[in-house]
Amino acid sequence: MLRKTKKVISLFCALIFILPTLSYSMDKEEFLKFLIESSYPESSTKDDNSKEEDKEDKIANKEEDYIKVHIGEENIPTLNSNPNNKENVSVASSEYKNDIRLTKENPTMLIYHSHAGETYSDSPEGNYHSQNKEKSVIEVGTLLTEQLSKKGWGIAHSIKYHDYPDFTKSYASSLETVKSMLNNYKNINIAIDLHRDGRDLKTEADIQKEHERMSTTYKGEKVAKFFFVVGMKNTNVDEVQGLAEDITKFAQSKYPELVLPIVKKQYGKFNQYMAKNHMLIEIGSNGTSSDEAKASVKYVAEILDEYFKQNR
Repeated sequence: MLRKTKKVISLFCALIFILPTLSYSMDKEEFLKFLIESSYPESSTKDDNSKEEDKEDKIANKEEDYIKVHIGEENIPTLNSNPNNKENVSVASSEYKNDIRLTKENPTMLIYHSHAGETYSDSPEGNYHSQNKEKSVIEVGTLLTEQLSKKGWGIAHSIKYHDYPDFTKSYASSLETVKSMLNNYKNINIAIDLHRDGRDLKTEADIQKEHERMSTTYKGEKVAKFFFVVGMKNTNVDEVQGLAEDITKFAQSKYPELVLPIVKKQYGKFNQYMAKNHMLIEIGSNGTSSDEAKASVKYVAEILDEYFKQNR
């Protein structure tokens, strides 16, 4: 008990001396970034009794990370307060009950979005984060659901905003969704967390450079490129990485112009330990348009369909 008391006193004293120094040496925005970077984007769940592997690791928002943190109220996804202003989506809203659409009674595949507020270059409000569904990964996920359903797959598609109101707890929130879906639909053994890549785009030159990196012309059509992200902190990292590498290799054999190498995140989990086959897929980026991302979906759907039918 005495030892714990000494540790608490030491920590308290350290905070007294360190925090003022940090706050004086940084402006307000920099200090907020410091606080967020110490825990973003993964945080522990609310369940204190859960196992260690059920808790997301803290991860720094480094320059090369696949998503950027943007400080400022104008960059926080906002709820649409007008109930009469309906977003246009590929499927009638009646298909979604409590933000979930099931294409079969017993789905085998889950598609969800830890960052549902991620939007593309044709919806730059909120620094490419908003609830403009038509220009977001939600619409891309809706289309992917349609394409895979036509190929015979039973899909559960969640359009819940896990990055609102607290963007830094996106993965803790989406973890609860994944747990609930796996508990309710026991046949699900494939999970896809669908994103778009994010870069810090400040000028038109930045946007153009990013557009060239993440898009190409294929069969006369502008198409966004895609890739897989692997969280290297997962207890089942060998399986997660092996799956991403196998599908990437398969995709390169069919559409080498469209797929990029996998990205490994040394400090991440991204909930990829939850399902037998869990993928984090980035389709396009904030430098590509939503139409380019949607144009890529038919190829992604074909790749996933053929791969998993061959490897059941």
